[in-house]
Amino acid sequence: MWGIVPVADRKFQVPLKCVDKMDYNEEFLVGMVTCHSLTIIDGKLSGDPLDLKMFESTGWLLEEPEVNDTSKFDMIFPTVVRPPNSTSVLQGVDGIEPPLEIGIVRQFPFSSNLQRMSVITRTLGATQFQVYCKGSPEMILSLSQPDTVPTDLTSVLEEYTQEGYRVLALAYKGLPRVSYVKVQRLLREDVESSLIFLGLIIMENRLKPESTGIIGMLRNASIRTIMVTGDNMLTALSVARDCGIIALGQRVVVAHGLLGHSGEPAQLLYTNACNSMPPSLAVHCTGRDLANSSSAISFDTLESGTVSPTTDDSVATTDSGYCFVMTGKTWMIAKTHFPDTVPRLATRGAVFARMSPDHKQQLVQELQALGYYVAMCGDGANDCGALKAAHAGISLSDSESSVASPFTSKEANISCVPRVIREGRAALVTSFGIFKYMAAYSLTQFVTVMILYSIDSNLTDIEFLYIDLFVITVFAFFFGRTEAYDGPLVKKPPIMSLISLSPILSLLMQLAVVILVQWVSFYWVQQMPWFEPYNSTAEDAEDSSNACFENYALFTVSSMQYIILALVFSKGAPYRKSIFSNYGFLASLVCLTGFTLYLTLDPAEWLRDRFELMVPPTLDFRLIMVMLAFVNTVLAVFIEYFIIDYLMFRKLLYHFHNIDKSHRKFLALEQSLQHNQNWPPITEEVVTDVPSKQPRSPAVASVSTLQKDVPHREMSLTPSVLVPPKRRHYSDCSGDHLATVSRNVTLPLCQTADVNSTSVPNMDRSVPDVQ
Repeated sequence: MWGIVPVADRKFQVPLKCVDKMDYNEEFLVGMVTCHSLTIIDGKLSGDPLDLKMFESTGWLLEEPEVNDTSKFDMIFPTVVRPPNSTSVLQGVDGIEPPLEIGIVRQFPFSSNLQRMSVITRTLGATQFQVYCKGSPEMILSLSQPDTVPTDLTSVLEEYTQEGYRVLALAYKGLPRVSYVKVQRLLREDVESSLIFLGLIIMENRLKPESTGIIGMLRNASIRTIMVTGDNMLTALSVARDCGIIALGQRVVVAHGLLGHSGEPAQLLYTNACNSMPPSLAVHCTGRDLANSSSAISFDTLESGTVSPTTDDSVATTDSGYCFVMTGKTWMIAKTHFPDTVPRLATRGAVFARMSPDHKQQLVQELQALGYYVAMCGDGANDCGALKAAHAGISLSDSESSVASPFTSKEANISCVPRVIREGRAALVTSFGIFKYMAAYSLTQFVTVMILYSIDSNLTDIEFLYIDLFVITVFAFFFGRTEAYDGPLVKKPPIMSLISLSPILSLLMQLAVVILVQWVSFYWVQQMPWFEPYNSTAEDAEDSSNACFENYALFTVSSMQYIILALVFSKGAPYRKSIFSNYGFLASLVCLTGFTLYLTLDPAEWLRDRFELMVPPTLDFRLIMVMLAFVNTVLAVFIEYFIIDYLMFRKLLYHFHNIDKSHRKFLALEQSLQHNQNWPPITEEVVTDVPSKQPRSPAVASVSTLQKDVPHREMSLTPSVLVPPKRRHYSDCSGDHLATVSRNVTLPLCQTADVNSTSVPNMDRSVPDVQ
């Protein structure tokens, strides 16, 4: 909570930061302590974070009847607010001073479509009800009596929003000669009309310490970040620059839609501007490259649509790295009247302000239709639709949004987003790895059995049991125990399709190596001088077993192949940690490798009998089997890490990728936007000095537009501005002492040959005494 800017006699007064020092009779203070949706749950004040901060800044107390939380909303007088001390400022009957208590009789909850909420209250001992309405400044302005609204509202509002503050407006009116019964029957439209404008509530939209670093991490990983908010456009732009969503020096194009009137078609306008940059980078900023995009258009232009467009086809965006910013109104006009332009706006959009819940959900669905995998973060009921529609919805609070989203963060910041991405990538790589391993295991065993069938033999029962139960089951259990990689996010995501070239080619090449090594072992054993062919027609029981030299060769080699496949398919960085962090998998790998080598080289007699192994009489052949396993390991690692991961995935996958036929449509759109230097068409406005009129904003020069015929519907405009240094004075307090604090903000000047210097007075306000 930064402070308030009250209004008296249609003039803004000195901003106050010590709200708790205000007189209890002030309508502004009464509106702040009553116009909210807070309640007490489990003895703790709960509700919207903004309402909570606003109420806590007043120091007042909120009381509710001590009944079950579920029955409070059925009571006639559920909520009462009172000042922190019991001293009253109201004089009651017979000289008795009743305590100052204000009851909230009726509440009209906040609606994102209406952009406001209101309450009907009554003070103990008062003779009439009062209405207090709080919401977006432009909405409260439309509901207020014109003779109560300051003439410089636009300039004051723009000054705060440009600096990133979140601004709400407050208004009120009395309800004389209205009974309690009639109050309960009043329509919302009748209550929220003909209001008296009270002033502005300024909230500091502070960035959380983690936000900038996390967004930078996502940008380094080529993960696009978008801001979708219900706040004012200028506030959203300021925050987007501060947190890095809009990069330093990146060009900003403001899209603005206008509905047609008197039979004229709807228009889609563009304003080309550049970011707020250091003075060294903005010295030669031209009329089409504004030094501050938030100064490019006034509050009226962005929110009300009061613009005078002119077109100039010679003006175009010369920087292909621009991004779009727009409001929810523009989004709906584009979807209704310019559906072909919507994919371009969604592909390059960076900030979407004044978005309703439906707008947010539509944006998520549009991004998904373009081939994006969308993760959405939200913390309120307005985000539920978008959270549910996104591929990964992350709730940052335990409110209604946690019900609609599959993920809920324990911390109210976006630090969980990289973790969700890491876990998702690790889960995908693990799923593909275990699938490939189980498929390769089945094919490996199939090859072994088919070769033995050629001599009418097979693996013994114990050999089958050892492979299936002790090798495959153990590896399958520990395969997924490797945690997600905790290093930097890489730019390339893992393979997202199981039926794609890389997984299938990996499986086929590994199978080819398996077949080759098993055939070599089968052939080699038959060339030994001590070799005795397997006799499948033997009649005595002893000779009818499957024990033979071919069985030994294929069983020992295939047992090592199961271990090799588990090793090469269990990949580590950059999506999973190394197998050395998976102690269960590592122990299984060491133990099973050691036991298999023991069976291969010199097993005990009782193991030979159990496995029905006919061990070759010479040690040389047994070592050859171990050498074959080593060669198999080298070939498998070479195939998986060099051919598949390096050549196929990193080098050739995107080299031969046809983006025109890709399901990721945004790639083709992005390529088209980079090569199309004539879109969006930027319309030029001429800036002149008009000394006879007061500038409508301290940050925007007066603009007179040369009217031209509009040759096409989709057009844009580029105003040029001068941004003077600003100095804001407000009252601050520390305990019971007051101090004057000056906040200096110097923005780079935009130089152009067509602009004369415009003198804009500073907002110099004195500091009042607050008792």
